[in-house]
Amino acid sequence: MKNNDDIIYCGVDVSKKNLDALVGNKVKRYDNTMEGVKQLMKDAGDVHYVFESTGGYEREAAWWLLKHNKKVTIVNPKRVRDHAKSKGQLAKTDNIDARMITSYAQSNELRLSEIPSDEQIALTGLVNRLGQIKGFISKEKNHLEGAFEKQHISYIKKNLRFLEKQKESIGKDICEIIHESEDMTAKAESIQEISGLGPVCSMTLLAYVPELGTVSKKRIAALIGLAPYNRDSGNFKGHRHIIGGRSKVRKALYMGAVSAIQYNPIMKEFYKRLVEENHKPKKVALVAVMRKLLIAANYSVKNSDFMLAN
Repeated sequence: MKNNDDIIYCGVDVSKKNLDALVGNKVKRYDNTMEGVKQLMKDAGDVHYVFESTGGYEREAAWWLLKHNKKVTIVNPKRVRDHAKSKGQLAKTDNIDARMITSYAQSNELRLSEIPSDEQIALTGLVNRLGQIKGFISKEKNHLEGAFEKQHISYIKKNLRFLEKQKESIGKDICEIIHESEDMTAKAESIQEISGLGPVCSMTLLAYVPELGTVSKKRIAALIGLAPYNRDSGNFKGHRHIIGGRSKVRKALYMGAVSAIQYNPIMKEFYKRLVEENHKPKKVALVAVMRKLLIAANYSVKNSDFMLAN
């Protein structure tokens, strides 16, 4: 969608408790609740709502507006911050952020966010929770290593058993959601056909990358934060580096890449060539493998969508 002067944007700065939105020429604060979103829509009306991606706190508001046929775009906060710096705006407050999000929208071509299905919303929530539970388990195991008093150890082990049961239960619920959706099942199978991308990678990609299979390989790499950017100026040639993107997806792809360089002959050879022949650092080579796996998954899902449509 191309921007033009006739479009009215409503930049929304999101926090855990509040939504600070530019309505007209004034920034108004709303509760980040269903009632707050309803009031925002009532005040702002039929405008293009632009949210910063804020660790998931924007999802309830953005998704509710999408379900009510409003135009919504969720943007990368780093791009908005870079835009603010280009305008000489170094200060950062909720009021300023809402205005800068709107200014960014007016100056750039935005992609409309799409309304997620009920299955997509449920899957994202469960995969989020599964990640949290795994984090709790890891912390409790660390606590167990430092524990020495009998009762202390008993309580930690009791909590670990509870967390492991919840982890198993959530895993079953995730598998059930995927299994009951023909579309998700086809995508999961396509992803897992790639050696190195197992069930954890496939559920992570399905939950956090709804764009998978619908965009170009350059776009998908940029979305996840695996697109290398140059740092060149005059005669100086800097190292290419990745930046931004979706960290949870990168973590899953990292584990997939570690597996792939051992068991996927193509990725193993690619990694070996980068390290031994091109003298790339192992970490850089591993990121390159992650990018190749992501692009392969994007291509595979795109083909699975074509097969379903025909």
